[in-house]
Amino acid sequence: MQKNSEQSNGDSLRSNRAGLGISITILGGLCFSIQDSGIKWLSAEIAVVQILFIRSLFGMLFLSASTNLSGERIILRVQRPWLLLTRTSINILSWILFFSGLKYLPLATAVALFFSFPLFLAITSVPILGEKVGIRRTLAIVVGFIGVLFITNPASGIEWPMLLMLGAAFGWALVANATRILGETESTSTLLFHTLLGFALTMLIPQFWIWQSIDSYTLSILAGVAFFGVIAQFCLTKAYAIASPSLIAPFEYTALIWSAIFGYLIWGDFPDIYASIGAGLIVASGLYIIHRETITNRMNTPS
Repeated sequence: MQKNSEQSNGDSLRSNRAGLGISITILGGLCFSIQDSGIKWLSAEIAVVQILFIRSLFGMLFLSASTNLSGERIILRVQRPWLLLTRTSINILSWILFFSGLKYLPLATAVALFFSFPLFLAITSVPILGEKVGIRRTLAIVVGFIGVLFITNPASGIEWPMLLMLGAAFGWALVANATRILGETESTSTLLFHTLLGFALTMLIPQFWIWQSIDSYTLSILAGVAFFGVIAQFCLTKAYAIASPSLIAPFEYTALIWSAIFGYLIWGDFPDIYASIGAGLIVASGLYIIHRETITNRMNTPS
């Protein structure tokens, strides 16, 4: 009787953690979409590097406040400084590419192209992490890139902002691989702080040439962009900490839905049939890759 009660309590706890993980993942996707919409809106009048510079300053402020509340420490000295420097540099370049392309693309199209990063992640994990990609994941990668072709529609000419978005996705895959290694010894808050600090220091130099005065209204939007960005990062990090990645990952794609909604409400954009089919293929292939990776990890984990 006691054993059944303990099992019931365990099942209830797992169910509650799964429900919470899914909920905050959806919230994280919403916050990321709000951040992206805000930056896309601002980039019409302000240089992307200035936006990212101010966003980084606000981001460090909000991150410091959140770690003080949670009690998690930010460590300045890390065990793999050169790998952290490489990760930060690629991360900065990826975000510059992402927001530079976002300025000229419909929000939903840009986010759909960026979500091709699981395809690049599966490819780059072979030389970086020594992982094996079987025939099933290879076919999923091929399907995903067919989806990319649908969105870019090369028959009518590939637009250069689309290439920027794909470059951002490739860079983010490299960042994810580096995070897997660094995550063995460093906390998420430490990695996020060094990324924001790297942004602030790197973006400080161009400010001497491109800086333009910002009114209080625009500054408040920038503060909101940084706030929602930190909340989004926290939500996704927390979700993966309390629930199974195979359960959480599919709900990250709700960001595509939010992006389509915001794109339509703010700019009147709506994905055409090619973009919709391409996004569907990318999502399907990404989910299958995540599914196969989860199965492989379970098989390689000793019981």
